[in-house]
Amino acid sequence: MADDNDVFIRFLRALGNNERIEVLKLLKENKEMCAQEIEKHFFLEQSTTSHHLNTLKNAGIVNTRKSGRNIYYTLNFPSLKDTCNKFLDIFAE
Repeated sequence: MADDNDVFIRFLRALGNNERIEVLKLLKENKEMCAQEIEKHFFLEQSTTSHHLNTLKNAGIVNTRKSGRNIYYTLNFPSLKDTCNKFLDIFAE
């Protein structure tokens, strides 16, 4: 159970930021984007964008694909849905 709690905490912390939520909405609309495209959308510094994307990746909320020098990000909807369902199951009667 402690391991599950760590997963839930990392997941909820990743979602607990307005900019990261907006990144997820953008990925939903565009299916796949590289970090530079995301950075331009929000006028964020490269380091801030990288931090947000790494947080989402470490929480299993986005997937990555490397092509040349670019890393492309996609929404990992199955993982997002699965983690939400597992979290809600804790409280189900």
